[in-house]
Amino acid sequence: MTRFTEDLATTLTLTISGKTYSIPEGNVKSLALDLYPYGYQGEVSFVVDSEKSKDTLLAPLTTNDLIEVSLTVATYVNNTQGTLTPLSLKGLVTSRYFTEQLLHLPAGKDIMLLRHYHLVFADPAQVLWKQHYPCDLLVDSTLKALITAHTPTQITMVYNWDAVLSVHYPVLSLSLGTAINQASFYDYLIWLVDTYNGVFSYDYATHKYTLSAAKIKSGTALSLDHEEVAGYIVDYPEVHRFQPNVLNAYSENPQTTAITNAAVTTKIRRDYIASYPIAADMQARVTLETARFKQHLHEVRLEYQHFQLQVTPPGKLVNFKGSILWNKLLYIQAKNYRVKEWHLNAQVTEQELTMDMNMAYSHYDMECNLTLESVLETFVPLPTYTLPSYPVFVEGKIVSEKGADDDMTYQFYTDSDTSANYYKVSIPLWTKQKVRADYQPNQDGGQFYFPPYKNARVLIRLEFNRAYIESFLDWGTGTALPLDSQGNQLVMGTSATSQNIIKHNYVDSKPELQIQRTQDKDVELLQFSDGYILLQTQQDK
Repeated sequence: MTRFTEDLATTLTLTISGKTYSIPEGNVKSLALDLYPYGYQGEVSFVVDSEKSKDTLLAPLTTNDLIEVSLTVATYVNNTQGTLTPLSLKGLVTSRYFTEQLLHLPAGKDIMLLRHYHLVFADPAQVLWKQHYPCDLLVDSTLKALITAHTPTQITMVYNWDAVLSVHYPVLSLSLGTAINQASFYDYLIWLVDTYNGVFSYDYATHKYTLSAAKIKSGTALSLDHEEVAGYIVDYPEVHRFQPNVLNAYSENPQTTAITNAAVTTKIRRDYIASYPIAADMQARVTLETARFKQHLHEVRLEYQHFQLQVTPPGKLVNFKGSILWNKLLYIQAKNYRVKEWHLNAQVTEQELTMDMNMAYSHYDMECNLTLESVLETFVPLPTYTLPSYPVFVEGKIVSEKGADDDMTYQFYTDSDTSANYYKVSIPLWTKQKVRADYQPNQDGGQFYFPPYKNARVLIRLEFNRAYIESFLDWGTGTALPLDSQGNQLVMGTSATSQNIIKHNYVDSKPELQIQRTQDKDVELLQFSDGYILLQTQQDK
């Protein structure tokens, strides 16, 4: 790694509880910055004089108040005919620590000379969303609405991914508050981008985040300065040799669809298997996995011997065409690139913790390196993330519009596009929102048909964008029998005045079987008891 020394001009301000604190350039002692297309992490250290004046930063920096960081870094030059573009960062502090330096004097009159503060900070999305673990439910809504609902004022989002973010889903759920979940909302967002083949990027000029369908390929490219670069390596990544296949395990229409890979090796494959009863869902998965399959293009890793006059953070388009020193024989000369990573590690050359309030710069020993990707690269670099855990289970009550409010009727609806049947379930936890829930036989055999009835208390399984009736949580009205009867019964009907009952119980320790029909005051009973069979029909008064 190439190291060099150079003068840097820094501007560091901290905002705490609405009050701004400026750190003189000569007091900044170290910088460590790692910039990526999706955001950054950084650490800065500085000293504050306590000998001649009160350290006004001690009190605010030792509270739990949110600390905002604004930092600019540029090479220090008195005059330049070229354009000077500094690096500008805005972020939030995650952790901080400090050391203190005392001057020991006789008679216990020690003096606090200075404090050396270290602040670890990052872009707002990482800081805030990595602490966000919500459970939430949206009905007939979009991913854009879900993300917006969980975006604090410190984060500014730009949406340019309508094909995914503007699609209306009957159900959208967040399961980040469940006991087994380890994923934060930041993990959820990165997982979403990775799964649906999108792009999550951070704009270092505007300090905004963008969710988009593709990377930016057009724009004005900056030619890198040959004099600033110490050397470079052209790096080709590993080639995907597997055959991607999408498998549909639906018994009525099993399918295997292969995705083209020109570099495939025989018998090596990557299968994606699921059950898709609806043909359009299978085709959507094939389309998605086809788009997700990408062979990585080459990268260029640059080492610098001077700090950039024009800083090129991630996302910036660059090339090697602005100087004859970039020889046409070079592999990289005719190609266009996008900055993928930008790294800086700088320490003041003077190890003593001295301060100069009047200095406009400090002399640093540093390393600076960049990684470039081809402007044609479609692979999206993302941070490592934890998979969100699904499902999340909540209680609900079955909705039916048929009959009176207390009737045990059932009602299902049919999707006009897929012809699939579904039920509506009210979820009390979320203001009684009515979710669309698929109902499947589950453990019941196909010979049984017992649709869920109105107001039945059920357990709902919420997936990412689907809901299912998992099980029933309570007996129906009039279904449970007393303990002494040791009985069982099957109650079918809409109410106590319109129903059929098959009941088995014990009378005098002997089994008894009843089949009873009730319609208003008309009651028919067939009863099998010890020694006799009773067939009875009557009308109650």
